[in-house]
Amino acid sequence: MENENQLSNEQIDELLIQAKGGDNEAWTELYGQFKAYIHRKAWERIKGRDIQQPARLERELFQAGWIGFAQALKRYEPGKAGFLTYARQDIDHAISDQIKFEFGDGITEKPMGVRLRVERAAGTTEDEQRAFDAQVSHAMSRKAESGMTVAAPTEHDNFGQARRVLQMIEVLKKLTDEDHSLNKTDLLEQLHYYRVGKYGNDSTLKYRLNDDGEAVPELDSDDNTYTSDITEMLKELDPLKFNGANDDEYRIRYSGYKEDALYRKLNKEKGQKAPTISDFSYTHDFDNETLDKLIQMVSFSDMFTNEEKTKLIRKLVATASEYYRTPFMDGDNMKFNPSAIHGRFAHRNGGDRNQLTENLKTIQRAINSLSQITFKFNRYTADHRLVPKYDRVSILSPYHMVVYHDNYYVIGLNQAWGDKRVLHYRVDLMSDIEIARDEEGNDIPIEVCDFDGLPISNAYWDPEKYMSEHINMAYDDPREIRIKLRDSEYTLLHNWFGNHYEKVDSVTETNADGNEIRYDIVTVRTSPYMIVHWALQYGTSVEILDEEIRGKIREELKEMNVMYEKGLG
Repeated sequence: MENENQLSNEQIDELLIQAKGGDNEAWTELYGQFKAYIHRKAWERIKGRDIQQPARLERELFQAGWIGFAQALKRYEPGKAGFLTYARQDIDHAISDQIKFEFGDGITEKPMGVRLRVERAAGTTEDEQRAFDAQVSHAMSRKAESGMTVAAPTEHDNFGQARRVLQMIEVLKKLTDEDHSLNKTDLLEQLHYYRVGKYGNDSTLKYRLNDDGEAVPELDSDDNTYTSDITEMLKELDPLKFNGANDDEYRIRYSGYKEDALYRKLNKEKGQKAPTISDFSYTHDFDNETLDKLIQMVSFSDMFTNEEKTKLIRKLVATASEYYRTPFMDGDNMKFNPSAIHGRFAHRNGGDRNQLTENLKTIQRAINSLSQITFKFNRYTADHRLVPKYDRVSILSPYHMVVYHDNYYVIGLNQAWGDKRVLHYRVDLMSDIEIARDEEGNDIPIEVCDFDGLPISNAYWDPEKYMSEHINMAYDDPREIRIKLRDSEYTLLHNWFGNHYEKVDSVTETNADGNEIRYDIVTVRTSPYMIVHWALQYGTSVEILDEEIRGKIREELKEMNVMYEKGLG
């Protein structure tokens, strides 16, 4: 890497293969090489700039470059380009992005959102559409003074083009969505209602007779530029030409946008008829189906207080058009009882919730940057306080986070007290979480081991399988265990092990009443320690066929029998 210790592409790739296989020495040599490269690149970008705290900026640029390196590790597929070439691009790009952030070099790319095609709802007639539009317009005008009547137009402020465009966008946000659109006439009429509702009057609306002798609304301004306003709005918010891949970039859709109607209108030759552009519809941040799911997630979540749920759902609904309806919210009132949730986090106080949120953010940052963390692990007391379980500080190389039975866990390689095993910790029981740093203030990289889910690997890791192998998040090593159960009890099995069990045999036995009963034999890979308590929980519904575990169940039953045979006196 441009120094005397530079490794070739082949050597880098060989180290990478070994590191992804859990070889920590290879990983240490690999990140050592790139650490020097990233530091050098960071200082190169600082040269020539008038900076008061160059060391601080170098740390920021190094951290950005390191995250670029981590991203390259996760995406790289051997056999294409050499990893050295591949990683340099990600590192340099990440450092450049941080430079832009630090010095405000501006945005170079247009942000892209998730958007869907917008069309009028099937089966909706023009009369139905206009009737509903009128109803919405009435609702929008409720901001006007109570009892106000709309008088004949009087002199009113002349709106500049910027305000006219913003007003049209606001109308489209409120009155169009994936199922509803407005043609130009409807848009201008609703623009009038919007102004009446917001300002109390509007002098820009007049009526003219169409070919059928009907009075139709027409917005007028001194320069008669509404058509130009619409064109400028579309030029700013939408691509000029449709190529199939940029469909999501259209913030306002209109008839003919896939046929480049706007581009052809702007570039038409003299005497050529311009294409008609109409049926405008605003593309909201969330389509209705996604919005339904988000609101359901918030409603059923145990991570928010009742007040937080109401505020958040209200904000989500505000991103949609006036047509959107959700059964979970009626105006400012939640229809779903937010207290009707039982979960371990359901009744935590605000401080606990905030601490959990910060813990999750810190851990995820560490996972993203392949950095170790330090923390204290705690337990609850009789008076509901969290106190340290150990005097020592824990150190972890975090690999993943999972959610198991309402609790968040971080999975990683334990770095403390000489016990280097892959363990998991409940995040809500952790405190004082920090990203571990060396004497120079740089993040300390994770260590790797023989674990299928290493974060430097782009191989698929199945978190559900890990949790089924560590039932109730036990710490002991999982192994194959056979279980006998009736075929009517598979739901019980699926609740705990998901799809991670396999039927291997069937047997027929005769019960005490002389009836034959058919049982299935299945195997699961899970914790031998915790399966004892799991079997006791379900009694005669399941039977463990592992002799060692059966012995432990008998011992547990004997101790329970002694305990409960004693009287309470």
